[in-house]
Amino acid sequence: MKKNSIYIHFPYCLKKCNYCDFVSFPCGKGVPDLTQIYFKELDLYYQKFGLKNISSIYFGGGTPSLMSVDMVEKILEKIYTLYHIEKDCEITLEVNPKTVDEKKLCDFQLSGINRLSLGIQSFDDDELKFLGRVHNSNDAVHTLELARKYFKNISCDFIYALPNQTMEKWQQSLEKILLLDVEHLSLYQLIFEPKTPFYSFLKSGKITPISESLSKKMYEYTNKILKPKFPQYEISNYAKKDFESRHNLNYWNGGDYIGIGVSASGRIFDGKKHFISENPKTVSEWKNNIENNILSIKTLSAKKRAEEMLIMGLRKNKGINFTEFKQNSSINFFDIVDSKKLNNMVDKKFLILNNLSIRTSVKGKSVLDAVIREIIK
Repeated sequence: MKKNSIYIHFPYCLKKCNYCDFVSFPCGKGVPDLTQIYFKELDLYYQKFGLKNISSIYFGGGTPSLMSVDMVEKILEKIYTLYHIEKDCEITLEVNPKTVDEKKLCDFQLSGINRLSLGIQSFDDDELKFLGRVHNSNDAVHTLELARKYFKNISCDFIYALPNQTMEKWQQSLEKILLLDVEHLSLYQLIFEPKTPFYSFLKSGKITPISESLSKKMYEYTNKILKPKFPQYEISNYAKKDFESRHNLNYWNGGDYIGIGVSASGRIFDGKKHFISENPKTVSEWKNNIENNILSIKTLSAKKRAEEMLIMGLRKNKGINFTEFKQNSSINFFDIVDSKKLNNMVDKKFLILNNLSIRTSVKGKSVLDAVIREIIK
């Protein structure tokens, strides 16, 4: 039976961060209970697509660690009643350090969560304040120490290439990151996404991004310094052996996943057609759809499916295997790319091509978006 993943989006947080373009809404301490809506949406997907073999479950947001343990436990119980859950299913919960104490972390583990993703972002308090985070560095360290008591699989998120951040400052941060007792790291360069406070600051001249050459230098140094302990396996992700994120790898490998919750998306194959789901971006519209038995799904064309697999596949260090690409999309890789431009990217050493596969070079990783735009027909 084919493996699948489930993503549950919890849209509430304590405060919207300055860089965040995810669908999330500040809720203060009054956290709404969405359990029954999640239940119904899960039921609708089961009725539409039938039994699935689930290899990973991911609670993202927003700030899903604001959810009560009871809510998380009930959602997992519901999933277990509908689907076949693999014995070693990876079940991840994103955590903001300011939203948990030792008891809640212990209870999350008892409820079935077996992997934590901690949104630390920085160990520098000035940087955390600039990013709009509600926690400080001491909160992050303390939460990580508590989490280590109950979880054997922990990932930490960090953001770098901030305005005014120097190479020396990032090197100092990396030295601290290397000492962390964790299994996985996600390190993202700051992007000024539209409709975020940072984008407004950028347009008004309040902040100035660092140069492309410096951000490229930071990226290359990051990959080099982490390699012995946390080898890179995707453009922004690093892990100890056997601790790569199975959930995210399923995305990048073109696997199926069900998206539950406001703004959640999914990709599902029913044996004949590929489908894409894209939920409404407001809680009221999402709730209304689910209450009226409406799933926001449509057919995904073979060409669009292949393009998505190209974009995701080139993010991985292993790249794209041509045989697997054809099996998962029904289209040959070379039918969706401009051969002349592709060969040009290979000649310039942005891409590495052989008879079986194609992957992005170290040089190409820092300009991957531009490379992809260039080669897709």
